[in-house]
Amino acid sequence: MKLLKIKNLYVRLILQIITLLFIFASVCIAASDDIKRIKKELNNSDWQIRLKAVENLSAIRNEDAVDLLIEVAGQRGEKWPVKKKAILTLGETKDPKAIEILLSIFKDMTINWDCPAIKSYTAIALGNFKGYPSVVDALINGTTDSELLTREASIRSLGKIGDSRAVPHIINLLSDKSAAIKLSAIKALEEIGDDRAISKLQYLAENDNDPLIKKEVNDALKNFRKHKEYQ
Repeated sequence: MKLLKIKNLYVRLILQIITLLFIFASVCIAASDDIKRIKKELNNSDWQIRLKAVENLSAIRNEDAVDLLIEVAGQRGEKWPVKKKAILTLGETKDPKAIEILLSIFKDMTINWDCPAIKSYTAIALGNFKGYPSVVDALINGTTDSELLTREASIRSLGKIGDSRAVPHIINLLSDKSAAIKLSAIKALEEIGDDRAISKLQYLAENDNDPLIKKEVNDALKNFRKHKEYQ
């Protein structure tokens, strides 16, 4: 009786494995068919169809999809909404293969000629890659970019990554003329949680005249204190 139960259990287990393998194979075949269709759509003369194709790639998330996104992101003549979507989706994949093209776009001195926002979107995408010194170095350089949006996005991504090497550079931005830059710097320092920022944040809380900045910096200091209590 016991042997029969074990045999039945074994049979059910084998059937479940076969079912899972069948589902996996079906998904792979479907993904392969989707990739073929999307490749054709990416060559369509209508940029809105190409945009939709990139959006569809975000749902696949396999190596072929990443390779296609890299190809789209690197195309110079591509319409900026398509390029922007490819860049952001590459960031969302967190695939290390994407870093090279994203850094190339971010460091391109002429990229802003076609669309000033492309570089800022690339900074946002780079914020998904923790543990890569080259990404941190590029974003630190981005905090001094001529474009406000790029500076702001670089600061926020540095906060998201949380590398303490960025702290001195972000601290310097607490005295920036732009309120948006100050607010981004406060948030980034709060996220990183490095004690070197505390005295500078306290000074800002006591001396800045902007009520919003005062509120944000005081909230950040409260979180610093809470973090210390739990250590």
